[in-house]
Amino acid sequence: MNRYFQEVIDAHQLISDVLGEHDASGDKRLQLLARFNPAFTMVAPSGAIFDHQRLVDFFEQQQGTRPGLTISLFDFILIAEDEKNAIIAYKERQDFPDKPSTLRYSTLVLTHEQDRLQWRHLHETFLPL
Repeated sequence: MNRYFQEVIDAHQLISDVLGEHDASGDKRLQLLARFNPAFTMVAPSGAIFDHQRLVDFFEQQQGTRPGLTISLFDFILIAEDEKNAIIAYKERQDFPDKPSTLRYSTLVLTHEQDRLQWRHLHETFLPL
């Protein structure tokens, strides 16, 4: 498995856990947030712009609010990589027990920081199901 793709899979497992469970200690939320570069930016499918602090606030406020959430990832593409960065794309399906499913196309910039990967920029676009 490509290490960039594995990073996305691992992070989304934590996202699913954080949003789907109420982790009173916040350990999983902290593990998740440690993956994001302090200069992180994101364009959400709605067009909302997130910086690092807004992302932190989102996960703190939304923790445990989506019980039963499952996330499926597929169609990974390595767009570019060099010694400091990688750009990948993938599709993400979110399924909920009591809401309609969503599908999105994501483009992610990862940076190599201190011998680990960090999320630097993410752009998500909704796709029709």
